[in-house]
Amino acid sequence: MDIATMRARVREDLQDEDAANYRFTDDQVDGAIERVVREFSLHYPLQQQDDVATVADTNEIDISGLAKLLRVYSVEFPIGQKPPRYQRFAIWETTLHMENEGNGDDARIRWGSLHALTALASSIPEQYEEIIVLGATGYLATSASVYTVDRATIAGKWATINFRAWGHDRLAQYHKELRANALNNRIVSKEFYTDD
Repeated sequence: MDIATMRARVREDLQDEDAANYRFTDDQVDGAIERVVREFSLHYPLQQQDDVATVADTNEIDISGLAKLLRVYSVEFPIGQKPPRYQRFAIWETTLHMENEGNGDDARIRWGSLHALTALASSIPEQYEEIIVLGATGYLATSASVYTVDRATIAGKWATINFRAWGHDRLAQYHKELRANALNNRIVSKEFYTDD
């Protein structure tokens, strides 16, 4: 799914599909989607793996090349041992400090980054796309409830109340789904990436 398809899904749930009379601009919809993608990424990062060169006689590794880094799951060094040898590590700014000193060979870093949702593609797994729709529609509906305060509408005061209630319901479901998937992600990470 690309950003245009996601925007159309959000508009469908908001019943905001009349292009001649949109309630929300494309920028507003895209902004809500971007916010939710960032929040989703914090709970369920895009899993990445890179081999990064170590430096002889130091335990420091430059990780500035890991774009949009959110967390590091594991550092395997040296690579290829059976069972794998995972390093204890700490991170300060763009430097990773591992337990052992390097020797110039690569260390395998498994890490999580922000997801991307662009005009061309998406890194969000298909089974989680509805979470993005839930969050974006929830944020847009609650913002619409603020906008309708002190404005004359056909629905009168009920426009504000209905937008707010519907938006809060959507956001409650969104946060519930985020928490559930974050828990699943932590369980998978612990089983796969640690040497306990």
